[in-house]
Amino acid sequence: MRPVPALLIAAVIAGSAIAPAHAAGSVGDCHIGAWRLANGDVLDLAPTDGTDLRWRRFDGTTGALRKAAGGTWTSFYGWTDRPDGKAVDLPDCAAGEIRFDGQAARRIAFDVTDVTFRGRDVDLAGRLVLPKGRGHVPVVVLVLQLGPGLLRPPAPAPGAGGRGLRL
Repeated sequence: MRPVPALLIAAVIAGSAIAPAHAAGSVGDCHIGAWRLANGDVLDLAPTDGTDLRWRRFDGTTGALRKAAGGTWTSFYGWTDRPDGKAVDLPDCAAGEIRFDGQAARRIAFDVTDVTFRGRDVDLAGRLVLPKGRGHVPVVVLVLQLGPGLLRPPAPAPGAGGRGLRL
């Protein structure tokens, strides 16, 4: 039986975002994750294949962050090379706070657990991301199917409906 890379993410949809894993020592690694802006909105900072960061908000807006000379960051519209004018300050990691588009933001804490389990004829690996605490939370389960010459969009996890999850 061959292991097939698959991604299973359970994410809180009640005012939270996924905090992706990122290798320590990479550009901006301590800033990767979900942040609560002063107005209550959520901002997600994620790594890219290069040295840039990608930001996303729940309203669908997104952009790239590129580190400029002097340690400042420039924000760009979507996937373009046009600066969008958003002021972004990602200070030393010990500060525990960032500034995005004129607002202070604090990191949203999550419990992250990497999991592996046996599927029908494959080993599946994934990440469970939940808010800190023990209360019940709504979740979404996504499965990204990958394989030789195969890339499919996320689909509901097979059998998840029988485990008390609504699809």
